[in-house]
Amino acid sequence: MSNTLYERYQQAKIDHPGKYARDLAAILGVSEAELTHARVGHDTRRLQADARTLLTELEQVGVTKSITRNSYAVHEQMGRYRNQHLNGHAGLILNPRELDLRLFLNHWTSVFAMSETNKRGVRHSIQFFDQQGDALHKVYTTEETDLPAWMALVERHLSEENPALALQPAEVSTADETTQDHAKIDGEWRAMTDVHQFFQLLSRNKLTRQQAFRAVGDDLAYQVDNSALSQLLEAAQQQQNEIMIFVGNRGCVQIFTGQIERLMPQEGWINVFNRRFTLHLIEDAIAESWITRKPTKDGIVTSLELFAADGTQIAQLYGQRTEGQPEQTQWREQVAALAAKDIAA
Repeated sequence: MSNTLYERYQQAKIDHPGKYARDLAAILGVSEAELTHARVGHDTRRLQADARTLLTELEQVGVTKSITRNSYAVHEQMGRYRNQHLNGHAGLILNPRELDLRLFLNHWTSVFAMSETNKRGVRHSIQFFDQQGDALHKVYTTEETDLPAWMALVERHLSEENPALALQPAEVSTADETTQDHAKIDGEWRAMTDVHQFFQLLSRNKLTRQQAFRAVGDDLAYQVDNSALSQLLEAAQQQQNEIMIFVGNRGCVQIFTGQIERLMPQEGWINVFNRRFTLHLIEDAIAESWITRKPTKDGIVTSLELFAADGTQIAQLYGQRTEGQPEQTQWREQVAALAAKDIAA
Protein backbone atom coordinates (compact mmCIF):
# COMPACT_ATOMS: atom_id res chain seq x y z
CA MET A 1 0.00 0.00 0.00
CA SER A 2 2.79 2.42 0.90
CA ASN A 3 4.39 2.40 -2.56
CA THR A 4 0.98 2.94 -4.13
CA LEU A 5 0.22 5.73 -1.68
CA TYR A 6 3.59 7.34 -2.38
CA GLU A 7 2.89 7.25 -6.12
CA ARG A 8 -0.56 8.77 -5.56
CA TYR A 9 1.09 11.43 -3.43
CA GLN A 10 3.50 12.30 -6.25
CA GLN A 11 0.58 12.69 -8.64
CA ALA A 12 -1.40 14.73 -6.10
CA LYS A 13 1.52 17.17 -5.79
CA ILE A 14 1.37 17.70 -9.56
CA ASP A 15 -2.42 18.05 -9.56
CA HIS A 16 -2.49 20.40 -6.55
CA PRO A 17 0.67 22.55 -6.65
CA GLY A 18 1.36 24.55 -3.50
CA LYS A 19 -0.73 22.34 -1.22
CA TYR A 20 0.77 21.31 2.11
CA ALA A 21 1.18 17.66 3.15
CA ARG A 22 -1.80 17.90 5.51
CA ASP A 23 -4.05 19.02 2.64
CA LEU A 24 -2.66 16.43 0.23
CA ALA A 25 -3.28 13.69 2.81
CA ALA A 26 -6.91 14.80 3.08
CA ILE A 27 -7.24 14.76 -0.71
CA LEU A 28 -5.82 11.22 -0.75
CA GLY A 29 -8.16 10.07 2.03
CA VAL A 30 -5.45 9.26 4.59
CA SER A 31 -4.06 10.88 7.72
CA GLU A 32 -0.95 13.03 7.51
CA ALA A 33 0.94 10.41 9.56
CA GLU A 34 0.02 7.69 7.05
CA LEU A 35 1.24 9.86 4.18
CA THR A 36 4.47 10.61 6.07
CA HIS A 37 4.92 6.89 6.78
CA ALA A 38 4.61 6.20 3.03
CA ARG A 39 7.38 8.72 2.31
CA VAL A 40 9.97 6.81 4.38
CA GLY A 41 12.80 5.73 2.11
CA HIS A 42 12.28 8.76 -0.15
CA ASP A 43 12.52 12.16 1.59
CA THR A 44 11.60 10.87 5.05
CA ARG A 45 13.20 8.67 7.71
CA ARG A 46 11.58 7.04 10.74
CA LEU A 47 12.99 7.87 14.17
CA GLN A 48 12.81 5.46 17.10
CA ALA A 49 13.44 7.71 20.11
CA ASP A 50 10.58 8.80 22.33
CA ALA A 51 9.43 12.40 22.20
CA ARG A 52 10.96 13.30 25.57
CA THR A 53 14.44 12.23 24.46
CA LEU A 54 14.23 14.12 21.18
CA LEU A 55 12.90 17.29 22.79
CA THR A 56 15.71 17.18 25.35
CA GLU A 57 18.35 16.81 22.63
CA LEU A 58 16.82 19.57 20.50
CA GLU A 59 18.15 21.99 23.12
CA GLN A 60 21.60 21.45 21.54
CA VAL A 61 20.71 22.50 17.97
CA GLY A 62 20.13 26.22 18.46
CA VAL A 63 17.28 28.26 17.01
CA THR A 64 14.54 26.40 15.12
CA LYS A 65 11.07 27.22 13.82
CA SER A 66 8.40 25.36 15.79
CA ILE A 67 4.92 24.85 14.35
CA THR A 68 1.87 23.77 16.32
CA ARG A 69 -1.52 23.76 14.66
CA ASN A 70 -5.06 22.48 14.57
CA SER A 71 -7.45 22.35 11.62
CA TYR A 72 -8.12 26.09 11.76
CA ALA A 73 -5.01 27.85 13.07
CA VAL A 74 -1.24 27.58 12.55
CA HIS A 75 1.18 28.99 15.17
CA GLU A 76 4.84 29.38 14.12
CA GLN A 77 7.52 30.50 16.57
CA MET A 78 11.28 30.85 16.27
CA GLY A 79 13.17 29.87 19.39
CA ARG A 80 15.29 27.42 21.37
CA TYR A 81 14.25 24.31 23.30
CA ARG A 82 15.60 25.60 26.61
CA ASN A 83 14.14 25.51 30.13
CA GLN A 84 12.47 22.13 29.73
CA HIS A 85 10.37 20.41 32.38
CA LEU A 86 9.33 17.04 30.97
CA ASN A 87 8.21 15.00 33.98
CA GLY A 88 5.44 12.43 33.48
CA HIS A 89 2.86 12.77 30.73
CA ALA A 90 2.74 16.57 30.96
CA GLY A 91 5.65 18.76 30.03
CA LEU A 92 6.59 22.43 29.83
CA ILE A 93 9.12 24.32 27.75
CA LEU A 94 9.12 27.72 29.41
CA ASN A 95 10.53 30.58 27.39
CA PRO A 96 7.97 33.42 27.45
CA ARG A 97 8.36 35.75 24.46
CA GLU A 98 10.22 32.97 22.69
CA LEU A 99 9.42 29.21 22.55
CA ASP A 100 6.71 28.52 25.12
CA LEU A 101 5.02 25.08 25.02
CA ARG A 102 2.62 22.98 27.07
CA LEU A 103 3.00 19.29 26.18
CA PHE A 104 0.75 16.26 26.74
CA LEU A 105 3.29 13.60 25.87
CA ASN A 106 1.04 10.53 26.22
CA HIS A 107 -0.41 11.54 22.81
CA TRP A 108 3.00 11.63 21.05
CA THR A 109 3.28 8.20 19.39
CA SER A 110 5.40 8.44 16.21
CA VAL A 111 8.14 10.70 14.87
CA PHE A 112 9.82 11.20 11.51
CA ALA A 113 12.70 13.27 10.11
CA MET A 114 12.19 14.91 6.71
CA SER A 115 14.52 16.52 4.18
CA GLU A 116 12.34 18.11 1.52
CA THR A 117 13.77 19.79 -1.56
CA ASN A 118 12.15 23.02 -2.72
CA LYS A 119 13.14 26.04 -4.83
CA ARG A 120 15.19 27.47 -1.96
CA GLY A 121 17.11 24.30 -1.18
CA VAL A 122 16.57 21.50 1.33
CA ARG A 123 14.13 21.97 4.21
CA HIS A 124 14.87 19.77 7.25
CA SER A 125 12.26 18.96 9.89
CA ILE A 126 11.35 16.60 12.71
CA GLN A 127 7.62 15.88 12.91
CA PHE A 128 5.65 14.33 15.77
CA PHE A 129 2.26 12.60 15.34
CA ASP A 130 -0.44 11.15 17.57
CA GLN A 131 -2.48 7.93 17.45
CA GLN A 132 -5.09 9.62 15.28
CA GLY A 133 -2.47 10.36 12.62
CA ASP A 134 -2.50 14.11 13.20
CA ALA A 135 0.65 16.22 13.43
CA LEU A 136 1.10 17.52 16.98
CA HIS A 137 4.31 19.50 16.56
CA LYS A 138 6.85 20.16 13.81
CA VAL A 139 10.38 21.51 14.19
CA TYR A 140 12.19 23.06 11.21
CA THR A 141 15.79 24.12 10.82
CA THR A 142 16.55 27.81 10.23
CA GLU A 143 19.61 29.83 9.28
CA GLU A 144 20.36 29.99 13.02
CA THR A 145 20.25 26.20 13.53
CA ASP A 146 23.44 24.24 14.18
CA LEU A 147 22.96 21.94 11.18
CA PRO A 148 25.74 19.44 12.04
CA ALA A 149 24.23 19.03 15.52
CA TRP A 150 20.79 18.55 13.94
CA MET A 151 22.07 15.90 11.52
CA ALA A 152 23.90 14.09 14.32
CA LEU A 153 20.70 14.03 16.40
CA VAL A 154 18.74 12.50 13.51
CA GLU A 155 21.44 9.91 12.79
CA ARG A 156 21.56 8.86 16.47
CA HIS A 157 17.88 8.04 16.49
CA LEU A 158 17.24 6.52 13.07
CA SER A 159 15.05 3.43 13.06
CA GLU A 160 16.16 0.52 10.91
CA GLU A 161 12.54 -0.38 10.31
CA ASN A 162 9.32 1.48 9.52
CA PRO A 163 6.67 -0.39 11.52
CA ALA A 164 3.01 0.10 10.68
CA LEU A 165 1.17 2.88 12.48
CA ALA A 166 -1.39 1.74 15.05
CA LEU A 167 -3.95 4.48 14.50
CA GLN A 168 -7.11 4.86 16.56
CA PRO A 169 -10.14 7.16 16.27
CA ALA A 170 -10.28 10.06 18.72
CA GLU A 171 -12.48 9.73 21.77
CA VAL A 172 -15.61 11.87 21.54
CA SER A 173 -17.06 13.62 24.59
CA THR A 174 -20.68 12.66 25.20
CA ALA A 175 -21.53 14.76 28.26
CA ASP A 176 -25.27 15.38 28.63
CA GLU A 177 -25.98 19.06 29.27
CA THR A 178 -29.47 18.32 30.60
CA THR A 179 -28.06 16.50 33.64
CA GLN A 180 -25.58 19.18 34.65
CA ASP A 181 -25.88 21.00 37.97
CA HIS A 182 -25.38 24.58 36.79
CA ALA A 183 -25.39 26.05 40.29
CA LYS A 184 -22.64 23.63 41.38
CA ILE A 185 -20.50 24.40 38.31
CA ASP A 186 -21.00 28.14 38.80
CA GLY A 187 -19.97 27.83 42.44
CA GLU A 188 -16.85 25.83 41.64
CA TRP A 189 -15.86 28.39 39.00
CA ARG A 190 -16.22 31.28 41.46
CA ALA A 191 -14.14 29.39 44.03
CA MET A 192 -11.10 29.11 41.71
CA THR A 193 -7.86 30.79 42.80
CA ASP A 194 -5.77 29.84 39.75
CA VAL A 195 -6.67 29.61 36.04
CA HIS A 196 -5.19 26.10 35.89
CA GLN A 197 -7.92 24.89 38.27
CA PHE A 198 -10.33 25.26 35.37
CA PHE A 199 -9.05 21.99 33.86
CA GLN A 200 -9.88 20.23 37.13
CA LEU A 201 -13.39 21.73 37.05
CA LEU A 202 -13.94 20.36 33.54
CA SER A 203 -12.58 16.93 34.46
CA ARG A 204 -14.60 16.65 37.70
CA ASN A 205 -17.85 17.53 35.95
CA LYS A 206 -17.08 15.78 32.62
CA LEU A 207 -17.61 18.99 30.67
CA THR A 208 -16.36 20.50 27.45
CA ARG A 209 -15.22 24.11 27.73
CA GLN A 210 -18.34 25.41 25.98
CA GLN A 211 -20.62 23.38 28.24
CA ALA A 212 -18.93 24.98 31.25
CA PHE A 213 -19.36 28.45 29.73
CA ARG A 214 -23.07 27.87 29.21
CA ALA A 215 -23.52 26.59 32.77
CA VAL A 216 -22.26 29.71 34.58
CA GLY A 217 -23.45 33.27 34.99
CA ASP A 218 -22.95 35.91 32.32
CA ASP A 219 -20.47 37.70 34.56
CA LEU A 220 -18.14 34.68 34.17
CA ALA A 221 -18.63 33.70 30.52
CA TYR A 222 -20.55 35.29 27.66
CA GLN A 223 -20.55 35.12 23.87
CA VAL A 224 -19.48 37.99 21.64
CA ASP A 225 -19.55 38.55 17.90
CA ASN A 226 -17.13 36.46 15.85
CA SER A 227 -15.37 39.63 14.71
CA ALA A 228 -13.94 39.82 18.26
CA LEU A 229 -10.58 38.33 17.30
CA SER A 230 -9.86 40.81 14.53
CA GLN A 231 -11.03 43.72 16.71
CA LEU A 232 -8.82 42.70 19.62
CA LEU A 233 -5.77 42.14 17.43
CA GLU A 234 -6.28 45.54 15.78
CA ALA A 235 -6.58 47.22 19.19
CA ALA A 236 -3.45 45.45 20.48
CA GLN A 237 -1.51 46.43 17.37
CA GLN A 238 -2.56 50.06 17.68
CA GLN A 239 -1.85 50.32 21.41
CA GLN A 240 1.19 48.01 21.38
CA ASN A 241 0.32 46.24 24.63
CA GLU A 242 1.64 42.71 24.94
CA ILE A 243 -0.86 39.90 24.50
CA MET A 244 -0.72 36.10 24.61
CA ILE A 245 -1.98 33.85 21.80
CA PHE A 246 -2.47 30.12 22.51
CA VAL A 247 -2.96 27.63 19.66
CA GLY A 248 -3.01 23.91 20.34
CA ASN A 249 -4.20 20.40 19.69
CA ARG A 250 -4.62 17.33 21.89
CA GLY A 251 -0.85 16.94 22.39
CA CYS A 252 0.67 20.41 22.33
CA VAL A 253 -0.17 24.06 23.04
CA GLN A 254 2.15 26.78 21.72
CA ILE A 255 2.05 30.25 23.25
CA PHE A 256 3.07 33.61 21.81
CA THR A 257 3.69 36.54 24.15
CA GLY A 258 4.46 39.98 22.78
CA GLN A 259 3.30 42.93 20.70
CA ILE A 260 1.54 42.56 17.34
CA GLU A 261 3.88 43.95 14.69
CA ARG A 262 2.06 43.30 11.43
CA LEU A 263 -1.58 42.28 11.02
CA MET A 264 -2.78 41.21 7.59
CA PRO A 265 -6.27 39.81 6.87
CA GLN A 266 -6.36 37.96 3.55
CA GLU A 267 -9.06 35.91 1.81
CA GLY A 268 -10.83 34.72 4.97
CA TRP A 269 -7.61 34.33 6.97
CA ILE A 270 -6.27 36.49 9.80
CA ASN A 271 -2.47 36.62 9.61
CA VAL A 272 0.04 38.02 12.09
CA PHE A 273 3.57 38.50 10.75
CA ASN A 274 6.13 39.30 13.44
CA ARG A 275 9.85 38.89 12.96
CA ARG A 276 9.96 35.60 14.90
CA PHE A 277 6.29 34.67 15.17
CA THR A 278 3.56 34.00 12.61
CA LEU A 279 -0.12 33.21 13.05
CA HIS A 280 -2.50 32.01 10.32
CA LEU A 281 -6.13 31.57 11.41
CA ILE A 282 -9.24 30.89 9.31
CA GLU A 283 -11.61 33.64 10.46
CA ASP A 284 -14.56 32.12 8.62
CA ALA A 285 -14.17 28.94 10.71
CA ILE A 286 -14.95 30.77 13.98
CA ALA A 287 -18.41 29.55 15.01
CA GLU A 288 -18.41 30.81 18.63
CA SER A 289 -16.40 33.48 20.44
CA TRP A 290 -16.51 33.58 24.25
CA ILE A 291 -15.18 36.03 26.80
CA THR A 292 -14.35 34.21 30.06
CA ARG A 293 -13.48 35.70 33.44
CA LYS A 294 -11.67 33.38 35.85
CA PRO A 295 -10.91 34.34 39.47
CA THR A 296 -7.33 34.00 40.71
CA LYS A 297 -5.48 35.10 43.84
CA ASP A 298 -4.29 38.09 41.76
CA GLY A 299 -7.79 39.08 40.64
CA ILE A 300 -9.91 38.29 37.60
CA VAL A 301 -8.15 36.99 34.45
CA THR A 302 -10.00 37.62 31.19
CA SER A 303 -9.63 35.64 27.96
CA LEU A 304 -11.12 35.35 24.49
CA GLU A 305 -11.74 31.77 23.37
CA LEU A 306 -12.58 30.82 19.79
CA PHE A 307 -14.33 27.62 18.70
CA ALA A 308 -15.13 25.96 15.37
CA ALA A 309 -18.48 24.38 14.57
CA ASP A 310 -17.09 20.93 15.44
CA GLY A 311 -16.16 22.11 18.96
CA THR A 312 -12.42 22.48 18.30
CA GLN A 313 -10.84 25.27 20.32
CA ILE A 314 -9.19 27.30 17.55
CA ALA A 315 -7.27 29.71 19.76
CA GLN A 316 -7.25 31.47 23.11
CA LEU A 317 -6.04 35.01 23.87
CA TYR A 318 -5.02 36.76 27.11
CA GLY A 319 -3.37 39.98 28.04
CA GLN A 320 0.27 39.41 29.02
CA ARG A 321 0.43 38.77 32.75
CA THR A 322 3.20 37.83 35.16
CA GLU A 323 2.33 35.51 38.05
CA GLY A 324 1.60 37.59 41.15
CA GLN A 325 0.53 40.64 39.14
CA PRO A 326 -3.02 41.79 38.38
CA GLU A 327 -4.39 41.61 34.85
CA GLN A 328 -3.16 44.16 32.33
CA THR A 329 -5.42 47.24 32.34
CA GLN A 330 -5.16 47.85 28.59
CA TRP A 331 -6.25 44.31 27.80
CA ARG A 332 -9.21 44.49 30.15
CA GLU A 333 -10.32 47.78 28.57
CA GLN A 334 -9.95 46.33 25.07
CA VAL A 335 -12.17 43.37 25.99
CA ALA A 336 -14.69 45.62 27.76
CA ALA A 337 -14.94 47.89 24.71
CA LEU A 338 -15.51 44.86 22.53
CA ALA A 339 -18.29 43.55 24.76
CA ALA A 340 -20.02 46.95 24.94
CA LYS A 341 -19.87 47.26 21.15
CA ASP A 342 -21.37 43.79 20.81
CA ILE A 343 -24.25 44.50 23.21
CA ALA A 344 -25.00 47.80 21.51
CA ALA A 345 -25.26 46.01 18.17
